[in-house]
Amino acid sequence: MKLIRSEYKLLVLLIALAALLIPYSASAGTSGKIAGTIYNAETGEPLAGATVTVEEFDITCVTDADGEYYLINVPVGKYTLIAQSLGYESLAKHEVRVLLDLTTPISFKLLPGTIQTDQVVRVMADRPLLRRDRTASVNVVTRDELRHLPNALSINEIVNITAGTVTDADGYLHVRGGRDGTNSYYFDGIPVQDPFYGSVGTRIAPDALEEIDVVPGGFSAEYGEALSSVISAMTQEGSNKYHGKLRLYDGLTKTYNVNTGEFSDLRRVGRNSGIGNIGGPVPYLYEQYKATFFSSTEIRELEGYLPHNDVRSVSQVGKLSFQPIPNMKINMFGNYYKAKKHRYVHRDVNGLSYDFNLDGAGLIKTESSRFGFRMTLTPRANIVMNAKLNHFESWTKLAPEHLFDLYWTEWPGYSEDENGNYNGTIDDDNYIASEDYFYSGFTDGSDFYPVYSYRFNSYKSLSGDILVQANKHHQVKVGAEYRFNRLNWDSKQFFNSTPYGEKYGVKPRYAAAYVQDKIELQEMVINAGLRFDYLNSAIGYWDNPVTKNNWMTAEPKSQISPRFGMSHPISDHTVIHFNYGLYFQVPLYSYMYTNLQGELNSGFPLVGNPNLEPEKTVGYELGVNHTLDDNTALKLVTYYKDISNLTTTQLIRYPGGTYVAYDNADYGSVKGLDIVLTKRRTNNLAGSINYSYMIARGNASYPYEGYYDYYTQDDPPVAPVREYPLAFDQRHTLTVNFDYRTPRNYKARLFGVRVPSSAGLNVLFNYGSGMPYTRTDNEGRRIGLLNEGRMPSTNTVSMKLNKDFYLGKTSGSFVSVFLEVENLFDRRNVINVYSNTGKPDNDGWNPSLANDPDGPGPLTASDVTRVRRLLARDPQNFDTPRQIRWGIELIF
Repeated sequence: MKLIRSEYKLLVLLIALAALLIPYSASAGTSGKIAGTIYNAETGEPLAGATVTVEEFDITCVTDADGEYYLINVPVGKYTLIAQSLGYESLAKHEVRVLLDLTTPISFKLLPGTIQTDQVVRVMADRPLLRRDRTASVNVVTRDELRHLPNALSINEIVNITAGTVTDADGYLHVRGGRDGTNSYYFDGIPVQDPFYGSVGTRIAPDALEEIDVVPGGFSAEYGEALSSVISAMTQEGSNKYHGKLRLYDGLTKTYNVNTGEFSDLRRVGRNSGIGNIGGPVPYLYEQYKATFFSSTEIRELEGYLPHNDVRSVSQVGKLSFQPIPNMKINMFGNYYKAKKHRYVHRDVNGLSYDFNLDGAGLIKTESSRFGFRMTLTPRANIVMNAKLNHFESWTKLAPEHLFDLYWTEWPGYSEDENGNYNGTIDDDNYIASEDYFYSGFTDGSDFYPVYSYRFNSYKSLSGDILVQANKHHQVKVGAEYRFNRLNWDSKQFFNSTPYGEKYGVKPRYAAAYVQDKIELQEMVINAGLRFDYLNSAIGYWDNPVTKNNWMTAEPKSQISPRFGMSHPISDHTVIHFNYGLYFQVPLYSYMYTNLQGELNSGFPLVGNPNLEPEKTVGYELGVNHTLDDNTALKLVTYYKDISNLTTTQLIRYPGGTYVAYDNADYGSVKGLDIVLTKRRTNNLAGSINYSYMIARGNASYPYEGYYDYYTQDDPPVAPVREYPLAFDQRHTLTVNFDYRTPRNYKARLFGVRVPSSAGLNVLFNYGSGMPYTRTDNEGRRIGLLNEGRMPSTNTVSMKLNKDFYLGKTSGSFVSVFLEVENLFDRRNVINVYSNTGKPDNDGWNPSLANDPDGPGPLTASDVTRVRRLLARDPQNFDTPRQIRWGIELIF
């Protein structure tokens, strides 16, 4: 097994160590723009020659003859803006929020006066409810919102509360009806995809973040490799002032008992976790080099509500930024993540359970690292040039815990004949239901899950871009990237006497280029762009894996994607937007490189296809944003997506047998409506309501549908030739969030009881209509149409309480205690059912089988019935039970 190369791990660890010993920071590589006008407060005339400064970074610009200014390439975050002009009072606006790829409008009205320039009038900035330059739907969750949300423990849990998102029973994220693996994740501007499965390839700790942006459609030409959404997470920035956080928490949960099939009462389990952040100026270097830093370390020790499902992990993030010369900025950033998790699956793909033999269920270890270097040059105030060098890699391994450090050829029971063919007993010894549990489906004793899986992926990329504010109306950006990938896969499954295995190492190449122009006019904003993507899978394969008489080389693939979006304010209170885009995504590498040697004699053969075409989506979106009053906004967005060239599996027959191969043949369509009502905080109350209506249809929900049908049924159904509801076609989703928060020194009474100051309550309600499933008989044969059945709807209420204690009357530092409850009412939401019964706890087993004349062995018939009912009670068919977390945090 090849682990992450020591020199890169050492480099990332040195960065993390430096973050703790020598404070530093970095620009996230993701930024926005601030623009506005400075006026004479008495006459209304624009002021030419006034200066505007971002206090935290000492970034300054000068207004033009019309009193207008703009600041480009401002890192995402919250800042103080100071406007100054000779003969006028200086004015500072606090809490100016800069969002990713958007323009924050901030204008000033300065009063004539003789106040010295070092005296500044300070006010809070107004946050605009309408963003006139948004040409697509963007769901933003800021640092302040993250702190107060319950259950904000991972990126996907946070994304799932935004409009248009659905999470299936396996925890996979679907955005606007797209398959899992079609979302693109960016961490501080660096893609962190797992190219084998399309999921996020590292841990992104929410407590370290400044902002999360979810773009469910209409993303610009700068972003590629996504059919469904772009999810960007930006860590916090260092500044000219020190800031930080220390957070510790513990908790209770209701755990599942494998011997009774029931959940326990609430009890404390090992949930000892914490995170520490610190950022600010680098001592002795800030004044001369503007050197700043940010560092975050998270340690998690979590015992889940399921047995044998604990997680131990460490995550570190570091940033460093400095200016060696006035017009140059150097940024370095990295993270390191390491985790160990015990595996629990109540019933595996073949229906076998290790509930009475949990030590045999397997162990998973994963490790990832990310490092980036960026040099930014600003030869002029309106030109920003970036050169970036990035590296990301990760590996994941699954194996029996007691054999984890052994290769599968060293497992007990493994042997080969004189021809090198397997003739061992691993499958017989470990993958047959125990005689002690006749007809039960359980293993016992020393049995272990006979699967070895190791995957490694890394990429190095070199990229650059130029951002030019050509004039007050045009902001042009041109960029390009070249990426060198290295992938290794090694797996073996001993489910039968002909075990299936796969081992390969490949080095595909990827390149992209784009140009986009953001045109900001008085009457409209236009985002127009063009993107070019190129992939060379860099491998040969057999044209026919049966005859093996023609060795071919996969052809490079390229495509051009036009993107267009526009927004138009039809009044001071209403903005409409429209966008169109052509989006391509390279198929997952596991589909391209599987079994290219054409091994058709082991297991159920599946052959990859390195010549797969890119998957394709054509998307349209129309939206209206309207302010109902100064603090309430309503957004309505309707969309349509035509999806084609999706990966599928197709049966190939040949004289003497069959095999299944990957191809581009699946398709689908999605249409929907998102309604979002947002209320800004007034009278201590803020909140939002997100409702989504969606129809997601296609001929297959997952690429493997055909594969499982072909090998599990004697008479497999014909592949669909028309669209049906997809497995993640959740027609109605609703998220309601309200947050009540009292300010510092608040004095009020409710029913005669004093309301505490600096305290808050956040309540989150989620509802989802029933997900589809395909009905079958007890033999697995389909009954009726594809996905004709519907599971019950789900709903959950979660809450978080907190109370802040400030460390001084004027201090901004405070200690906060909090209590959060997930699934407050302990609702048993059904997220999966048995297809033959439509129930989550009845698999259709016939109790009369317990009286089989050849059995039931050591168990009585009643014992077999009891054990079989335990097998049917799959806790993973239900959502998370009630969980409670409490903790304390210090924020300064």
